[in-house]
Parts: sequence; structure tokens; C-alpha cells
Amino acid sequence: MSDQLGIRIPEGASDRRAGYKTGQRYDTGLLAFVLPSEDAERYTGRLIRSGTEMIGNVHPEEKGYRPAAAFGHLGLPEPETLVRGLRKASLCPDDLASPEGKYLQRCVDLFAHEFTPGTTRIYVRSTIEPSITPPPASSAP
Repeated sequence: MSDQLGIRIPEGASDRRAGYKTGQRYDTGLLAFVLPSEDAERYTGRLIRSGTEMIGNVHPEEKGYRPAAAFGHLGLPEPETLVRGLRKASLCPDDLASPEGKYLQRCVDLFAHEFTPGTTRIYVRSTIEPSITPPPASSAP
């Protein structure tokens, strides 16, 4: 999934999870991984354009929120429902000239959630045109 989205996962990332949902109009790719917060800050800083800041979630969704492609299927809370420790940004490859952004293949919603002090989960969600062949299924956790 990281190849489909063009999101490089840092070598030291743990708890890597990915999903792909086939839809009627659009498909959706999901990717999540955990980094120490310092590494997550460096990673997001290398992905977003210089001078751009990720914003907090000032209008969270209700606890029962179920997007079309839910991170709940990966055993994770929906990032749109989180407030404390969450930052978010939307990125597209056509206007992104940053060290990591040059690999980006499609527009993504990027969330960084420091769920415990010193530990941050990166969430990535992307809409994918259905003409793209879905990635092969994996039995890895």
C-alpha cells in the first residue's frame, strides 16, 4: 500500500497496518504505522511543504463516525474522532516539493496522533481511481 500511495515508511516504524477498500465510484487506501514522536515530527516535516503546519482537530467527528473506508477495520480508532494529540494535513503530489513528498503518488489525508507521550501513530487515507489495480492481498498482520 505504501508503494500505491507513494508514502515511504521509515525503517524504524512499528505496528504497520494497511488496507484497501474497493468502492463503487472510488477505492480507498489506508496506511498506518507507529514512530517515536521525535521521529514522527521529523517524518511529517520532511513530507509537508516547508512553512506548512499540520492543524489540530477542532471539529471532531462523533465517536460512532464510520467513514467509507474505516481504520476500524485495521483495529484502530478513526483519526477524525480524536482531538488530544492529533494533527492533520491534506497533501497532493502535484504541488508538493518536499524531501519525502516527491515520492507521493496521489492525494492523501495525513494524520499524526501522539496517543501516548513519546509515541505517535501516522494515519494515511487516500482515494484511488478504480482503474488502478488493487495491491495483492497480504496475510501479514
